[in-house]
Amino acid sequence: MWRVNDPDEVLVAASGLALREYAAAHGFHRIGICTGDHCVDVYVDRSPGGRRRFCSVTCQNRTRVAAFRRRRAAAAD
Repeated sequence: MWRVNDPDEVLVAASGLALREYAAAHGFHRIGICTGDHCVDVYVDRSPGGRRRFCSVTCQNRTRVAAFRRRRAAAAD
């Protein structure tokens, strides 16, 4: 049984419990940290190939746009 006295800590406790249950069932090999430029979110990789790198499509798009702009600026110099 889990008990949390502070209502502000309920989400943290529930997240910790969910992570523990997932890791017990599936292991940690499918849990990753987003490789976005300014993102530190954690995700569970449920893709068939297990090759996910970003927490969301938004982070993926931001990273790709930034890389495109860097290449374009380097080509202009």
